Amino acid sequence: MWHIGVDEAGRGPVIGPLVVASFACPEEDLHLLVKEGVRDSKKLSPEKRKILAKWLREESESRDWHFFVFSSSPAAIDNAMQRGNLNEHECILFSHVINKLPTLIGNGILELDACDTDPMRFSNNVCKQIKNWPWSNWNVDSRHGADDIHPAVGAASILAKTTRDNEIQELSKIKGFDLGSGYPSDEKTKLAVRKLIKNGICDPDLRWRWQTVTDVWKEENQGVPPTRPIVENGELQPPQKTLFQRDNSAA
Repeated sequence: MWHIGVDEAGRGPVIGPLVVASFACPEEDLHLLVKEGVRDSKKLSPEKRKILAKWLREESESRDWHFFVFSSSPAAIDNAMQRGNLNEHECILFSHVINKLPTLIGNGILELDACDTDPMRFSNNVCKQIKNWPWSNWNVDSRHGADDIHPAVGAASILAKTTRDNEIQELSKIKGFDLGSGYPSDEKTKLAVRKLIKNGICDPDLRWRWQTVTDVWKEENQGVPPTRPIVENGELQPPQKTLFQRDNSAA
């Protein structure tokens, strides 16, 4: 029996990507995740998350484990907000990282950390975009806090969170100053947002549709921030990063 867990990191930040990850493993291996301490990434220290992410990637090389990590850019998030809402975008991303996994033979459970207030509505919207769904002898468990209940979702949570943390650290190096966590409540991030809005220019690594950006823009430039051009050729555009294990994403 297979378990596929899916989770995200970075839904709320004003800076940087939203990262979604899927992780699949056989039921007989779940105890290995539990033993190693895999759980909701928010309840782990940054150092522990790094250790576990490295362990998950290394173990996936020798075990029948599979994962796919996708990083959705601020531009794509803004486009999604202009078209609809963030929940719709996350449903697309969740189905995308599931579709990128190899075909798994046998029965299983698809475990989703629901981003919608209605977990059933969320799972329905995700599943209708999964290739060849419904799969024979597969069930869906969609709930809030799934990353602290299902080890496979915890693994996905860790992979997503460490990927986002790495990208924010890299962005800080590129910008030449500390971006903080990217969350609006972070004092370092508040200062960074002001530095990223200068001379009538809104930095592309900001989420232009966020209220934090709007408020700073009004103070600095008057009026409202510019609108991102809508990219029509596909829900996952503009181009974004994919990070994946082995050759699972060959499609």
